[in-house]
Amino acid sequence: MKNKIYSFFVLFIVVFFALNYFPKKTHAKGMNRIQESDDVVVISNPKTPELKMRIVFKEELSIGEVEGDENYMYGRSIGFNTDNEGNFYVADFDNHRILKYDPEGRYILTIGRKGQGPGEFQSLSLPRFDKDNNLYIADSLNRRISFFDKDGNYLRQIRMQERYFTPFINSQGFFITNKWDMNQEGNVQRQTSTYGLFNDKFNLLIELYKDEIEIPMPAGTDESAIVEYLARTWSRTAFRPAVRFILADNDFIYLGRPDKYEIKVYSPEGKLVKQITRDYVSIPVSDKDKDDFFERISESLSSIPLFTEDLKKKAFQKIKFPKYKPAYQSFTLMENGWLVVIVDSVEDEYMLLDIFDQDGKYIAHFKTPVPAEGMFSVLLFFRNGKAYCVATEDDYRYAKRYNYEIQENRDNKWIRKK
Repeated sequence: MKNKIYSFFVLFIVVFFALNYFPKKTHAKGMNRIQESDDVVVISNPKTPELKMRIVFKEELSIGEVEGDENYMYGRSIGFNTDNEGNFYVADFDNHRILKYDPEGRYILTIGRKGQGPGEFQSLSLPRFDKDNNLYIADSLNRRISFFDKDGNYLRQIRMQERYFTPFINSQGFFITNKWDMNQEGNVQRQTSTYGLFNDKFNLLIELYKDEIEIPMPAGTDESAIVEYLARTWSRTAFRPAVRFILADNDFIYLGRPDKYEIKVYSPEGKLVKQITRDYVSIPVSDKDKDDFFERISESLSSIPLFTEDLKKKAFQKIKFPKYKPAYQSFTLMENGWLVVIVDSVEDEYMLLDIFDQDGKYIAHFKTPVPAEGMFSVLLFFRNGKAYCVATEDDYRYAKRYNYEIQENRDNKWIRKK
């Protein structure tokens, strides 16, 4: 009888630990590990993808001119989107305007100008479309979101009591955005970014991620104090992980902070449902990367007389760069549901891409000679069977469209994937 009781006790302990201390389901295929626990699927991928695949891009259209028609000439930085008909909406950030082009790249109209009136901008977000296919632009300085029809007619605006950056609007009219707060206590500036799902009144429903940083203010107004301040500020931003998030067509939210290779997927209600990770080798920050960083950041301050070239160069010498780049730069979704991660980009040279299938399995790793926008906001997206990218050539940004083909390697030959 004692042996039976002892056997039952041992069995109970084994079952208890199996139910409470191990994942509910574990699947393994090759080196991919898929774990399901508490309704969250965790896909752990290896350094090497399961398949040998790549995407081959062929440039089809380029919009932008260094000199010529002002309707094709842009400032230092641009971003763009396309509608379902293939029309381009290019945000010319420096000139506070949206330029619309037809699918052949012909100029149609201009939306907005610098100002504070209805339909005018002090700052621009990327152009996006709501469920009614109306264009919306967020203006963090004017603290509002402006809506336009596709003919450029101003429709309405939503006031924002606080600053919200890069908002998406889902099919329910809710916002997926970054609420930004800044407070100063003495000589320390505290910046807080809250990434989350907000209702139509901008009340936070679900917090997805929160980031807080402290930046000491200049100790004085002399040159040495300004140099130290710039160096500290740049050291906090140079090749540091920055939160990335996108909204899928089905209202699922993809968010990641690339201090590690992990991308989280949330349901439309903001519930975590999937985590995609992979082992990776860190990419060192090169001297070219540092020079490119300085060129970009210096260019952004060119309109401020206080920051002379000599002062900026002195600050550059004091920047403390990290040894390695973030795990990735940004990500996007293909129309078939594949996740495309921009791991790295070198201006005028290439982008390094990873691809994960609909289930989150790592299936491709390759370089493409598509020239990338740069370290701040690599823009690559897929729509209407095409690929689109802000590409930099000889320090000028263009809005480009590409045909693309998915290929797989069989018997050391690249062939089109069926």
